[in-house]
Amino acid sequence: MIVATQEFELRGHTISLKVAQEFFLPNKTTRLFSQAVQVNPDDVVLDIGSGVGPLALWAGREPSKEVHAVEIVPEQYSLLCDNIRENKLEHKVFPYRGAFFDPLPQGVKGDVIIADVSGIAEGPARALGWYPTVVPTGGDDGTEVIIPLLQRAADYLKPQGRVYFPIAIGLSDTGKIMNVARQHFKNLEKKIDQVFPLGNQEVELLAPFLNGDRSYMHLETRRSRKLWRGHIYEATRPVCRQQR
Repeated sequence: MIVATQEFELRGHTISLKVAQEFFLPNKTTRLFSQAVQVNPDDVVLDIGSGVGPLALWAGREPSKEVHAVEIVPEQYSLLCDNIRENKLEHKVFPYRGAFFDPLPQGVKGDVIIADVSGIAEGPARALGWYPTVVPTGGDDGTEVIIPLLQRAADYLKPQGRVYFPIAIGLSDTGKIMNVARQHFKNLEKKIDQVFPLGNQEVELLAPFLNGDRSYMHLETRRSRKLWRGHIYEATRPVCRQQR
């Protein structure tokens, strides 16, 4: 594994990160999340699926009170810890290794939950090389990570809190995800609507997954280009709360 330090521009801040090709690198969706997420003064932020920490560190540079960053992949967690130290944010950004909300200290709840988690189906994600081998995808239909997160998020959200989550239209069962989101939150606001054009080689790699009986797997056509569409939603007003 070759680790390199790179600088990434996220809304209003330059973040220095140790990264490696074997892991999930900050990408356009990462930058879109930084545009969608609103962090108010003294907010507590939970970054679930933090990777090597780009959004956690960005939130730490915002006027937040503290940021809790959770990452399940051991190697990415190690770089997350390094990146917190390199950016001198140990006093404000706290890393945890584990899945979802499980490793958080008892009683921690967020004003903001950032859920830039795996939301693309296994087949397309691996075929396109977007997800390195050690990084989990969204499973067979792209819902296996985001749905459990949405089902549990309300228990870790303050009364006026906000959850931000992605939808990959055409590369996951987005209807299934949105049905669960509507079951658990009264308000869903689309903050980002972004198209992602695909090259001819990428379209060829996706062809085996688009010709089956899964109607949710499809590409849009704009002029002569094929593309998929990404949304980022802000969810507020949980339908119900459970005691932790």
